Amino acid sequence: MPGKIAAIFDVDGTLLAGSSMERIFINFLVREGELRPDALVRILGGALAGTPLRANKSYLRGGEYHRICSLARRCFELEIAPRLLPSGVGCLRRHQASGHEAALLSGTLDILLAPLADHLGIRAAAATELEVLGGRLTGRIIGHHPFGEGKVERLREMSRRFGLDIPQSFAYADHYADRHMLERVGHPVAVNPDRQLRALAESRGWRIEDFTAGEQAWSAAA
Repeated sequence: MPGKIAAIFDVDGTLLAGSSMERIFINFLVREGELRPDALVRILGGALAGTPLRANKSYLRGGEYHRICSLARRCFELEIAPRLLPSGVGCLRRHQASGHEAALLSGTLDILLAPLADHLGIRAAAATELEVLGGRLTGRIIGHHPFGEGKVERLREMSRRFGLDIPQSFAYADHYADRHMLERVGHPVAVNPDRQLRALAESRGWRIEDFTAGEQAWSAAA
């Protein structure tokens, strides 16, 4: 049987403009008094050592998993959902209405992607998976980190799990690092692209979209 056509969306910079979901969450935790000074030191220390935030989850070490998940959902409802781009969500909804399998593939935290997937009615979603031992976060990542070529492996996993026809599918992303994923699908779309991705898309004849032009923040009622 042929697989399902999918529409695979990156999140940060694609469906969400401005700051990333994780940075919004970190600021939320600080305001809520949920991050101790030593956790903030671990973020700064990682940055000074050349470890980007996407690879440094030590600030979550020791956090009680269910409480952090609850805080992540509150953060999504209060601060992330209102920042989703109407054009991006509208594009995703059109794919759903066409019978395509809408999917999310993002380097953000799995605890942040889960409420977004629920909000959009999406079952196929992959993000940075956090290790949990004894009910607490270890600050380590498990599995393939969905960044750069790592997204391709997660795309393969998603394809096997949900029966997707990747060569016939669509993918939407904003960053040059996403080129590996975009190259795997039949219909790549550069959304709000950075300079390098725009140049690549133009040279390859890929579709280019701007989901940010003239948009206001999208609300859950839209």
